[in-house]
Amino acid sequence: MSINYQDLTLALQIYTVVLCLIGLFGNANLIIATCRHKTLRTKMGCLIMISTIAHTICLLSELICVKLKLRFTQTHRDECFRSVVVYMFAVLFQSTLFLMMAIDLFLAVIMPIRHKLWRRGPYLFVLCIPPLLFSCFALFIEEIYINHDDLLICTVTLAAPPTVRFWGTLVTFSTIFLAVTLIFITAFKVHANERESARRILRHSNSITSNTKCSDAKLLKSLSTLMFVFICSWSLSILLSHVSLYFTKSIAYEIQKYNILLSLPTFCQNFFVTGLRSPRYAKAYAEQLSFLPFVSQRDLLGFQDSPTSRTVSSNFEDGGGQLPGQLPTLDQYRRSKMEEKVRKHALVKFQNVFLFQFRFPGCPSRMHQLEPTGMKDFEYSFKGAV
Repeated sequence: MSINYQDLTLALQIYTVVLCLIGLFGNANLIIATCRHKTLRTKMGCLIMISTIAHTICLLSELICVKLKLRFTQTHRDECFRSVVVYMFAVLFQSTLFLMMAIDLFLAVIMPIRHKLWRRGPYLFVLCIPPLLFSCFALFIEEIYINHDDLLICTVTLAAPPTVRFWGTLVTFSTIFLAVTLIFITAFKVHANERESARRILRHSNSITSNTKCSDAKLLKSLSTLMFVFICSWSLSILLSHVSLYFTKSIAYEIQKYNILLSLPTFCQNFFVTGLRSPRYAKAYAEQLSFLPFVSQRDLLGFQDSPTSRTVSSNFEDGGGQLPGQLPTLDQYRRSKMEEKVRKHALVKFQNVFLFQFRFPGCPSRMHQLEPTGMKDFEYSFKGAV
């Protein structure tokens, strides 16, 4: 059975166009949602949006490559480099930005107060400087070592000279290794914080710490999913491109031609990962896409069909701020129960302070000897003071 390479070429172009259009649709929704909703414009949310902008440039560049048939046209290396220079810059920028996202999450867990106090604009500018400098430096080095070698096809990886390509692969995997290491360290820290938070809750601690650790854990899971897709698609694509150098030219060119099958999912992942892992993003997407027939009104109101927001019984009195007629989610139920415990604990503390000042004026050193008193004693003391 002979292989029809013309049909394979057509199938590859159709696959590229369809996946690029899906990716552009998702990336546009993520960028618009981040600009419209203030709750999504956190430091990590802005980094994801910047990464999505770089992915959008990559997808548009890939559509241009399909239009010009660069993947199926013989050319020279210097000409190929000039054709994909913008594509190459966006690829280098987005690959390094993943490390900055891991660093951001690491700082948010290690020093949460300082991280929250840092101004968002200057902070994001500082985090974007290393990817920007690395991309510009890499393109400058490639421009120095560029040659006029013949190429059967033109791709981002083949446009770089072989010597520069080797060091680029090494830097890419070093960046991935650092990012994965930081994620593991952050995961260990979050796990330790969750255990400490659980012990504090048992001692009637406030719910702010527990909510913060819970958000850290959710953010860690989302970033881990992004990193997993990145490693499985983009990293395997880079590794396969490097391995192809050790084969004959004909086999290497075939590997490079169909390598796009692995790298394209990287540029389309942000919309789907955030929509599946974050109810906040999912609700924003459902609101934007409410004009579509398959996006129901129930999804728009509370995104109740998501597995991350399972519902509980409807006879719950304090729904935690849900809309009229809408079932409270499991997260809302837990949050309201925790807030109720905190309110009771704060009331007991207030009783202690008030009764101590009323019964023992001028003796603050004996405050620790008081035990929590009942509501009747508090009401009686309050009426007597009035």
